[in-house]
Amino acid sequence: MKPCLLRLVPLLAAAASLTACISSRETVYRETERVKVEFESDTAARVFYEAFTKSPEARQRNEKTTTFNIPVIIHTQRTEKDSENTAFNSAVRRCDTNADGKITEQEARIYAAQQK
Repeated sequence: MKPCLLRLVPLLAAAASLTACISSRETVYRETERVKVEFESDTAARVFYEAFTKSPEARQRNEKTTTFNIPVIIHTQRTEKDSENTAFNSAVRRCDTNADGKITEQEARIYAAQQK
């Protein structure tokens, strides 16, 4: 190698080590409003809420992650998560079998039995 090329090798190595990647990571929570629901009695409400808090859907939320990557230049990651209200709304829809907006004690007990 020529002497001037030998001088370029350390400069190129230094330049390569100083290059950086533009990186971003974002988590977005998709908020939804809770559906309005009435309960026939305090017992109906208690049975529903006890079953809901024990259900898998109360603990597990849908999550979607999108990653865009151009090596050494750009790395972007966006994660979208459903809010707690999404799981609650789903449980209410399943429990309120006649869709009248009022959960009866019988509907709550049926829903609770499905969670076991």
